[in-house]
Amino acid sequence: MNYENMKSFLLFFLVLTSVVLTWNLWTYQPKYEFSEEKNVHEVSISDPKDVADLIKPVGVLFHFQKDHYGTGKDEHIDQLLAELNGWTFYDFSDPVVYSPTQIRKLSESGENIEIIFPDLVPFDVYKRVLRFESNNLPYGAFNRIVIRLDSEKQEDGSVYFISTKDGKVYESHVNHDQLVSLFNHLEKSKTKYDAYQAYNLPDGRIKFLPSEQIEVPRYKYYSDYIEPESFKNALFKDPDYVRRDSITDGAKYTDGTSLMTVDYLTNMFFYVNPSQTINTRIKSEDMNVLERSINFVNEHAGWTDNYRYLSMDPYDKNIKFLLFIKGYPVFSQEGMTKMELTWGKEEIYQYERPYFILDIPLPAPKVVTLPSGKEAMDELLSNPDIKVDLIQEFIIGYGLVKDPENPKLLTLEPSWYYLYAGSWLRLDTEEIKGE
Repeated sequence: MNYENMKSFLLFFLVLTSVVLTWNLWTYQPKYEFSEEKNVHEVSISDPKDVADLIKPVGVLFHFQKDHYGTGKDEHIDQLLAELNGWTFYDFSDPVVYSPTQIRKLSESGENIEIIFPDLVPFDVYKRVLRFESNNLPYGAFNRIVIRLDSEKQEDGSVYFISTKDGKVYESHVNHDQLVSLFNHLEKSKTKYDAYQAYNLPDGRIKFLPSEQIEVPRYKYYSDYIEPESFKNALFKDPDYVRRDSITDGAKYTDGTSLMTVDYLTNMFFYVNPSQTINTRIKSEDMNVLERSINFVNEHAGWTDNYRYLSMDPYDKNIKFLLFIKGYPVFSQEGMTKMELTWGKEEIYQYERPYFILDIPLPAPKVVTLPSGKEAMDELLSNPDIKVDLIQEFIIGYGLVKDPENPKLLTLEPSWYYLYAGSWLRLDTEEIKGE
């Protein structure tokens, strides 16, 4: 082979090698994939929770003719829900609009059970908790379940799902024998619940309140903290491009689009994504916002304590969850016991929540005696500034108090609370002042 032939062969070999390498480069498929999804799917802060753990009644009333009993304790409510989980609810009617008087008569007369939720619960969400026979559930929501015992009926029993906000009542049916068995059991064990009595408000409404003084433990906890970095990794699309800056008593994280502000005094953070702002002039009802919020927090397993569903605004696309202890809600003036989510056009718009947890309970909690419901309501109505028609709810709860000398030590102080014009306020009774 002469010199020219060798050059031609070498040139051909180099050209062929270049073609092969170029082809491999173009057709190479890497083993990893880039995702446009938020890293919220990859971060696990605590444990996910089921709908049954997050959407629970705040109270149950048992009406036995003229006798009334009630409870808000976890163990009692869980026992009742366990019984209902074995039922099948069928033959849902179209909604019928009742007046407040008709709803009260349906709920309180005769023998029935009234299950009270903190706010509206969409049927499509609660089908994960109760067994509904029909796949075509009503498009709507309820905040009361009323189970009525009608001794004259022998074929099936009636259960009513009620929205007291718009007066809509959905009637369903259950097996009559199961219903009778439940009422027989409750009749025999009713004394384990607190006795309640009707309180007639000046505006004509009736509230059922505990008729005796209530003993509630005062708990103390040492708190622990979850690193805000964990939430940064969950909420920002690319945490590596997030810049952290120190501010007075806190820090802020930003990627140029979204912002997360951390408050070291309240141990809370506030996340906002301004690109998700909704035109406030164009609002539509979104009943799926509750399920979306549950899924969102589950994606980063953000249920760091016993948080439960508190309220929903389907028009503003806003959901609130609140901390509960032993069945009682926990309130804080600074909002330290609340998780609040607001949805935007496609994604989360605002997310505000604490990053501390109730870690170690102190032993031997002291028991506090609270006044009866009548005494507490009398005290509230004695305030001349109170407008009766603005009183929405009246319950026992806890107030979260930080120890001024040791911020990690938290006290849960029991008291009466009332929902007044959309805000939860603490009632200062003489018994609490004496403590």
